[in-house]
Amino acid sequence: MRYGVISDVHANLPALEVVLAELERAGVDAYACSGDLVGYGPQPNECIEVVRQLGAACVAGNHDLIALGKLSEDRCERIARESLRWTRQALREPAREYLDGLPSHLELPDGLVLAHGSLDDPEEYVLRAEQATVQLKRLAELYPAASILVLGHTHRAFAFDGATAASRLGAQRDFALDGAARWLLNPGAVGQSREPRVRARFMVLDLERRTATFRAVRYDVGRSRALLRAEGLTARSVHLPPWRLKAVLRPAIRAARRTQARVLGRWG
Repeated sequence: MRYGVISDVHANLPALEVVLAELERAGVDAYACSGDLVGYGPQPNECIEVVRQLGAACVAGNHDLIALGKLSEDRCERIARESLRWTRQALREPAREYLDGLPSHLELPDGLVLAHGSLDDPEEYVLRAEQATVQLKRLAELYPAASILVLGHTHRAFAFDGATAASRLGAQRDFALDGAARWLLNPGAVGQSREPRVRARFMVLDLERRTATFRAVRYDVGRSRALLRAEGLTARSVHLPPWRLKAVLRPAIRAARRTQARVLGRWG
């Protein structure tokens, strides 16, 4: 079985269409999605319908749950909150019903398990080897027969074999899934790039050959931005700064806001 594995589509139909065209050319047998079909992007209904028609095995992401009112938006940044409030109004009933039926995690044949953030929390960011180790232990507890856990949420391609983590994966990187009893994989984000260049990421998972091929492709980001503007949403939603840059800038931004508040307080 060869799976086309996607995650974090985020209502970005131009990116999703390019990725699915690539997966069709790759000749995959089935599709799997680790959640977050909506949020940030301008075409939630269209993306949900495409994934539904694929017959993709899919789990709920945190943005999907927030759009349904099942999860609080308190942990979201401003752009995410604004787009999710728009999404709640934009979702049509068939799309809402599809999201409502998605499980939090899902076991597929041949030892494959899907979740979004983690097996316990759709909002958990699994970014480091020690976090991935915890998840592989949880995989063994919850699904003893499973050998591969696919997560999303971080928007970063990631592979971990229980000892060594690989991130910053290039446009095409193959992993032989041997030498370890269990693997944690993240295909990266289809619809909202968080890296220096705008790319749509996905993965081809060959369970017979035990290989994972990570891919990154270009798409018409100008079209995505135009669709966002047409809905009154910020065009920045398709490409947020990389995690490292955000981490560096965040303390400076907070300090500047505190300074501004003090100045305004003096003159208020």
